[in-house]
Amino acid sequence: MNLDCVLINHCSPTLAGLKQASLLCLPRLEDGHTYDGLIENYNHKYNGKGLYFRILYACPKRTLLYVYRPNVVLRYIQRRDISSFLQQFGYADCQDISAFLDRLASRFAEDGCFPHEAGIFLGYPLEDVCGFIANRGNHAKLCGEWKVYGDVHAAARTFQRYTCCRQDYLNRFAIGTTLESLIVA
Repeated sequence: MNLDCVLINHCSPTLAGLKQASLLCLPRLEDGHTYDGLIENYNHKYNGKGLYFRILYACPKRTLLYVYRPNVVLRYIQRRDISSFLQQFGYADCQDISAFLDRLASRFAEDGCFPHEAGIFLGYPLEDVCGFIANRGNHAKLCGEWKVYGDVHAAARTFQRYTCCRQDYLNRFAIGTTLESLIVA
């Protein structure tokens, strides 16, 4: 598996700085290998551009990789309304990005289910995360990058920007532009 291709395909808006984070579900590697060394290498190469990689959950079948811009994520989750929302899921004592992500990782590990507050860490609007939880994923006004329960027009514009970005990055990558040069600092 070529992780560069996967990142271009699924994380272009994050690479471009349009989105605070992306979450990838990677398949199990052959021969029992892990992604640890590869992720360490990517962090070494790209942290200087403000892009970080962290494994949030791993099991024998898959690995969840969080690709993020820590300063942007932290600024979002420290908003009063967002931090108040996160408190109900055990984030009250979290002060820095590492503590928040440690808690998120523990939430993934608790029962192997997807913790719905993870949408906050991907930059989804609070109204949409709350709507998803309240409606158990049903009755969304719009489905795209996430399920929308709030401002459909703003979400549709965001989805369009992400789609254009992804297509641009795929085209540029196909003609030989490197991942490193596509990551906006």
